[in-house]
Amino acid sequence: MAKRIIAALLLALMLISFTGCSPAETISGWLDEASALIPNDVELIIAQITGMEVATEDHEIIFSEGYVNMLKSGTYYFAYTLADGTEVMYGSNGVRIGTSYPEPAELKDSDIQYDEDGNPIEPEIPHEHIVLYEGIYYYIDDDQAKMFTVNPANYKAVPFEISVDGIRLSATGSESFDNKNCRFERYTTDSGDITFYFENTVLCSMTINQGENIVIENITAFNKYLNPSLVAMPDTYKIVQYWPGEE
Repeated sequence: MAKRIIAALLLALMLISFTGCSPAETISGWLDEASALIPNDVELIIAQITGMEVATEDHEIIFSEGYVNMLKSGTYYFAYTLADGTEVMYGSNGVRIGTSYPEPAELKDSDIQYDEDGNPIEPEIPHEHIVLYEGIYYYIDDDQAKMFTVNPANYKAVPFEISVDGIRLSATGSESFDNKNCRFERYTTDSGDITFYFENTVLCSMTINQGENIVIENITAFNKYLNPSLVAMPDTYKIVQYWPGEE
């Protein structure tokens, strides 16, 4: 424990020398950032930076403890890219902003447009803002200042709830993932499992397996800081109801 405290203080002093901030400001800011962005073992990080070998206990190499805690608390900002290229930003209440589109089978004949030669025109992939609020999914149309209730099954970027009920560590190790040599941690939940993949100390991907749903996410951001604008329902927008709910 003493070594970990010393390592943390050394790292804080290193940061002070680079930033020019007062020691109090820098240490406070570093601890705040580290609690969200670097929930890893400090000794191991220092060892990797300096090239020194450090003996660690099993519990000290569980990198993803901080991410698990964020999943449990439900308070985090999450940005990732799905295997099909869908880019998603995800807020803690189920808000997602990203590139998505209705499944082709859901498009009606009246929705298909044709060019001058009679060939169907591929629909544009819209930038969408979908909000989960009190169990109802709303599609936010900023151009028309309207909100539509939608069937989440028809959209690739609607909120995918990550269940962490009963979460517990089930496996750790190393394996190749997405052509990267990664360290992984697998956690079992009451409804499936979540696997975190790390390239060095950076969370690069997650695989979520919950029953029939298997989602591979390539992480671009994952931390506890959330922009309030992502979770705000526009109170001046008119609601247009066009999906009646479960059929």
